[in-house]
Amino acid sequence: MTNNLNSAEVLQSAKYVSLITFRKSGEPVRSPVWFTQFGDNPNSYGVITETNVGKVKRVRANSKVEIQVCDVKGRVDANAPKFSGVARLVTGEQAVAVRKAIAKQYGLTYKLFSVYLVVSGLFKKKDGLPETNIVFELEN
Repeated sequence: MTNNLNSAEVLQSAKYVSLITFRKSGEPVRSPVWFTQFGDNPNSYGVITETNVGKVKRVRANSKVEIQVCDVKGRVDANAPKFSGVARLVTGEQAVAVRKAIAKQYGLTYKLFSVYLVVSGLFKKKDGLPETNIVFELEN
């Protein structure tokens, strides 16, 4: 969908976006995510995720992404503009910086989610992989 709206204006008040990544077949996969403006470019955003999830594997294989504003359950309004961009995976200090930016943006909600992750992590096998997050830059 082509639109004349500026992504920064549309995303300014949004709490969630549907991050659309693409399978090798070209099939789109939507994931509702928290996001925040990240870095010096106003069209650059960061997303936290787990290292071994599908969206990380898809970004590794194909850096093209699209986003649309959505609700917490990933529902997208029929008239929501779609923005295209390129994503990259970040680890190390950049991944930590993305996580801290998300924590600042989402405040208490993030803290409560973090407690849940720690408690649920007690019952999961640890993979020992470094923290990986996603940074994407939109074209408009």
